[in-house]
Amino acid sequence: MTDQARWVADPTIGWRILLTATLPEPAPVDADLTAATTDELRHDLALPDRRPILIGVAGSDLVVSAHHSAADGLGLLAVLERLGFGPATSSARGVGDRPAAHGYLGTVTRRLAEAAFHPPASLTPRSAVPAAIGDVMVEIEVAGSIRTAVLVHAAAHALAAHGADRHVAVAVGVTRDPAAGVDDRSALLRLRDVERMDPTDIERALREAPAERPPVSRSGPLDRAAAGAMRLLSRRLGSTLLVSHLGEVTAPHVDRLAFHPVTAGGTGISLGAVGHGGRTVVTLRARAADWDADGLEQVLEAVRGRLSES
Repeated sequence: MTDQARWVADPTIGWRILLTATLPEPAPVDADLTAATTDELRHDLALPDRRPILIGVAGSDLVVSAHHSAADGLGLLAVLERLGFGPATSSARGVGDRPAAHGYLGTVTRRLAEAAFHPPASLTPRSAVPAAIGDVMVEIEVAGSIRTAVLVHAAAHALAAHGADRHVAVAVGVTRDPAAGVDDRSALLRLRDVERMDPTDIERALREAPAERPPVSRSGPLDRAAAGAMRLLSRRLGSTLLVSHLGEVTAPHVDRLAFHPVTAGGTGISLGAVGHGGRTVVTLRARAADWDADGLEQVLEAVRGRLSES
């Protein structure tokens, strides 16, 4: 587990990731939080909290919430197993020890320079509620399996109708070690100008892109300087969209799974996916101060339309 004191990232967001498992019957577990509805539960479990792992229950839905310094997406499956609902295994292979293009200092410097001088495309929020707190989350189901490259292609082109028609940057969340258990072994593969790519181009880019280092350093003064710069440039930092696909998951004791990655970066929109039981649940998550559910659903329906054309 990564030491949270060394977690250097945009300090304006909570950095919590969520996995929702729908069980055949109400979950017999000790929960940190309960709620009347799954939407309420997800909202509360996505709020900033320094505790590594939180468990919530709403009826038959069990929601695992982790601070991203404590676990990556596949780590949430390991938590599910520890709670007694395993096995829960993914087809994701990970990127192993694929090298990074830059060291810690080089990565932070390059990303801050990009945010200051060449920011990635942003989206036009729909039905913004500036006083709203937390995140908005919506989801759809599609039949069958979806490759990550196809998902990235559909999402990038769906965003064009919402203002992101040039310089679309997509950060693809991956793991270095699928067998790491409850830990953060995540990395990012960052793709630029994705609106110009077809699925074959994206597939190639995912194979060849260097793995960006996580936002962690052992240098206290450098951490503070980086965090301060990220705070100043938070609305221009990051990518147009974050995509994280947990792969095809085998979980015979679970009826349904849904995954919500973090809402990092200036756009603050993340797309999650997980295949299970012959279908794929695709989610979108965004800041409630920028989007309401209706506006975000329009974007997700545009993604569905692009997927149906693939």
